[in-house]
Amino acid sequence: MQKKLKKSIFLVASSIILASCSAVAPAPTKQKSLFVIWKSPSLKYADQGFLYVLPNKLKFEIYASGQPALKLSIASSQICTGPLCMSKESFNAKYLSKYYPKDTLESILMGKPIFGGKNLKQTSSGFTQHIKSANYDIKYKVTDNYIEFVDKISNVIIKIKNQG
Repeated sequence: MQKKLKKSIFLVASSIILASCSAVAPAPTKQKSLFVIWKSPSLKYADQGFLYVLPNKLKFEIYASGQPALKLSIASSQICTGPLCMSKESFNAKYLSKYYPKDTLESILMGKPIFGGKNLKQTSSGFTQHIKSANYDIKYKVTDNYIEFVDKISNVIIKIKNQG
């Protein structure tokens, strides 16, 4: 009887382990290969990157010499850098500017208007925005294959070229 019980427990445990291992993370709905330049007072990268668009989440990775140098996971209310997660506002304050709206990085990565579309001018291949205040002087340009975000006051530059 005890031998049968041990065998049953083993089979149940094995089934649970196999089932959890076979659970597949949701496949990205969109995946982009990018060349990324990111310069700010606290981050400096210029190398190959990838953007994965998942349901309710973005994953952004930059590689240096073929090794992951920066991994970001962006959800609705937080940004995680590896195991460390923080609010979008905290991330902006630490890595960009505390004066930016919380979804600024997500909008830049997706090539969407920032600051609620303020000063948006459509172009033949995308749009531009020039947003200026005492705390920032941003020039933002989006075309089919290129994104450029430059803030002269905060010394933040993000350039993204779509690699296909």
